[in-house]
Amino acid sequence: MRAVALTLRREDGRIVCESVLVADTIVRRMRGLLGRKSLPPGEGILLRPAWSIHTAFMRFPVDVVFIDPEQVVIRIESRLRPFKTASCRGAREIVELSAGECERRRLEVGDRVAWASLTSLEEGLSSENALQRINHKASIILASNDQRFVKVARFLLDGAGYEIAAQVRLTEVRTAVEGDGDALLLDAGDSLADALRLSNAVRATRPDLPMVIVGEATAASSLETATIYDKWEQMGEAIHALEASLGNDEKR
Repeated sequence: MRAVALTLRREDGRIVCESVLVADTIVRRMRGLLGRKSLPPGEGILLRPAWSIHTAFMRFPVDVVFIDPEQVVIRIESRLRPFKTASCRGAREIVELSAGECERRRLEVGDRVAWASLTSLEEGLSSENALQRINHKASIILASNDQRFVKVARFLLDGAGYEIAAQVRLTEVRTAVEGDGDALLLDAGDSLADALRLSNAVRATRPDLPMVIVGEATAASSLETATIYDKWEQMGEAIHALEASLGNDEKR
């Protein structure tokens, strides 16, 4: 997908945020800042269109700026903590900034803002293909022994437009892949060796099944045969990998 970075300015030209990533598709809006450890000053994310947000599963507070169709700031929620919600009827866009940025940059309700183009970033799939992926409702086999991770993964996969074909423990994976499912999300936990053995067994059963492996930080690494994503810090990348695998599979 092609993500655009913009600079947010006041109407008088003063910069509010140097680099704001535009989240203008369903996938990007649902993903938001999930998986990131922090949001540095000078960086932000623009949710468009949007008038409400949640901070479930985030790890840090943010300043939330609600902007109406006339590009006027109509509400600011400062230092919104994780697992909170905020909304503002009449807003068309929401900007999430580093906590304390609105005060530091002296952005206030009633200020009119403007956007300036900064750059475009390649993310692998076109927006059209991303929406096709959502409409297709691809189904994912979710394999994990960690119920906390299962809840987070189900939330993120649902937000990205996927269905859960099966939710199983690692001992049930070989049976699960014999049934329906367009791809496998495999949580290796902290055992890289066990995950690789299991992935090899899955490939022997369904060699064409796209598979993404996640695990604890101690297991996360890149190998010649597989990439292991950190299941708490790199779920965004893992879902990107699922999207890419499914997209490539459809093209064959």
